[in-house]
Amino acid sequence: MQRNECEQKKEILSAILKNCGMVFCEYLVKEDRLIFYDDTLTVKKEISDYLEYLQHDSFIHPEDRWKMKDFYQGKIRGETEVRLLHDQKTIRLLFQAIPVGGVDASVRLSVLVKDITTAKDREALLEERAMKDSLTSLYNHFFGKELINEYLKNKDPYATCGMMVIDVDYFKQANDRYGHLFGDQVLVELARLLTRMFDAKDVIMRPGGDEFVVFLKDISHATLVKKAMQLVKAVREIHFEGKDYAMTCSMGVCFLKENVSGYTYDQLFENADWALYRAKENGRNCYVFCDNLQRFELMETDKSPKGNIDIRYLHNDIISTAFEIFEKMSSFTAAMKLLMEVIGYRFQLDRITVIRTDIKEKSAGRQYQWVSEYAPEVLDEPGNFTKEDFITLFQSYDEYQTTVLQCDNMGMYSPGGAALLMQGEAKTVLYAAMYLEGKYTGAISYVVCREKRYWSKQNRKELGEVTKIISAHLARKQEGNRDEYRETYWTDYDSLTGLMTFSRFRIEAEHFILGDYANSHLMLYSDFIGFKSFNKKFGYCVGDQLLKEYSNFFIEKLENEEEVFFTRVVSDQFLLLIPYKKQSDFLGEIDRLNKEFEKTQSGKFPGAKIHLRTGVYIIEPGCPSASFAIDAANEARKQITKDSAVSVKLYDGSGEEKMQGR
Repeated sequence: MQRNECEQKKEILSAILKNCGMVFCEYLVKEDRLIFYDDTLTVKKEISDYLEYLQHDSFIHPEDRWKMKDFYQGKIRGETEVRLLHDQKTIRLLFQAIPVGGVDASVRLSVLVKDITTAKDREALLEERAMKDSLTSLYNHFFGKELINEYLKNKDPYATCGMMVIDVDYFKQANDRYGHLFGDQVLVELARLLTRMFDAKDVIMRPGGDEFVVFLKDISHATLVKKAMQLVKAVREIHFEGKDYAMTCSMGVCFLKENVSGYTYDQLFENADWALYRAKENGRNCYVFCDNLQRFELMETDKSPKGNIDIRYLHNDIISTAFEIFEKMSSFTAAMKLLMEVIGYRFQLDRITVIRTDIKEKSAGRQYQWVSEYAPEVLDEPGNFTKEDFITLFQSYDEYQTTVLQCDNMGMYSPGGAALLMQGEAKTVLYAAMYLEGKYTGAISYVVCREKRYWSKQNRKELGEVTKIISAHLARKQEGNRDEYRETYWTDYDSLTGLMTFSRFRIEAEHFILGDYANSHLMLYSDFIGFKSFNKKFGYCVGDQLLKEYSNFFIEKLENEEEVFFTRVVSDQFLLLIPYKKQSDFLGEIDRLNKEFEKTQSGKFPGAKIHLRTGVYIIEPGCPSASFAIDAANEARKQITKDSAVSVKLYDGSGEEKMQGR
């Protein structure tokens, strides 16, 4: 009876294999032997020492062999897709473990294998059709725009790029004279020309009709101009047998130079499109170069900005705009004037005043001021206040260090205090506090004079953060130090790893070190040797995952530690401010942790060379700043090479002279 049941199951499985195009095999775990069966479940082939065979003689794609090994060893459960290289073709196979009653999978693993190449090819074809224009096989508008925006969002600050918007001249006449099939042929020929002329890295798309867009990555201004000239000429040389049709095109071109960020596809397109219409006005059959990326304004307001404000400043994140203005302008006064004007237009304000407050003398005077046409200037002379009014104002600041005062609700202040706070016809005033090293130094007033204003939490947060940036740069100016100063307040956490941002780390570490709380702490500066090669081999998504694994690994190790600060500086570089026991072998412990992480991750990426290195600086009494500690740890890190015996180096003071010269 049992034999009959066994035979029945065998017949059923055999029928399934025949009908579904599957292959049945078994892996004998302890014997390391793989057995293949035909569709009658007769042994077809056996491979002994299979794991050894897999690494050296198998047709399995080299990058997928680790998956195959983990699958047969039970580390991967469910379905596993691998590629097979055979007769110069790539075949995709799906391996699926199937339970067999009474058989322990750790002894014998039963597997069904299916060729899914055709299905995958069909999926790839459908995906490509979703991305491509059906007529020309160029990218369609939706996907092309997405690719360009992704590049612009993440482009290297030193990278330059350009955009061409191309129209076929008098295309409607070609359609009307020769028919729409010929019109389609014209578009196809132009698409072929564009594909031949431009690099594979460039984005070539057909948004619709007779309009084409070419986005050129990593191209110089001179090369872009040359390409435009060549394209206009090449289009003239396209001929159609049997048709008296001379094809020409008009083109608008714009260029985005290095160290300019914040632009989107729409902004570049509208600038290039502006140039395209100038080309048409100039008689067609030519190109026009957009001479100024402020030619098109995406957002029109009822208050047009005065002066020559970069239009991006009216659309980009206000925090990044503030940083960019301070960093790019050589004059602090000019930067303040421009930034206040941008804020005024962005938030529809009537007056902005930077107020310096002397608590001891109980006086307040203006340092900088911007006014619209609707508001008078204020604080020509310093004003005085009472201690009680100051305490009332100070205690009203919220978590963003802002407070909003309304003209009809000032009963908590004395008449003199209310007049000082709401002077100059103010209806609503948002005050944002300024601090220097924990000391209150004044505030910035953001004033509306024409009507009462409600301020959202988001607006209050933004103006609170902008005020911190202004306060920090103002402090540096007053100290007479023109060194680069950038404190990033707009985010608290790194979006990739979840760690605190580097700027926040510097602030916290500075307070900790200067407050003399870090006398038993180490500053660790770590990175991966050869991380660029890892990214190149495994892809940026996998590289990002490695960075996440690194941060998670050390977060877990430091789970119970207090007074620990952890950040990602940039790319694969990390900083740790961590307590230590002075008599312990802390260098050995750090090296051990590095090696443990390397071993764990190397097992996931066969062929990868994962090497961590860490520079260490011992925080000592009198450490001048967090920056000094960071630089010292960084100097030690740089002395470790891939050939070094250990992954950790203690700062020995050898680079101090170099550091002081920075």
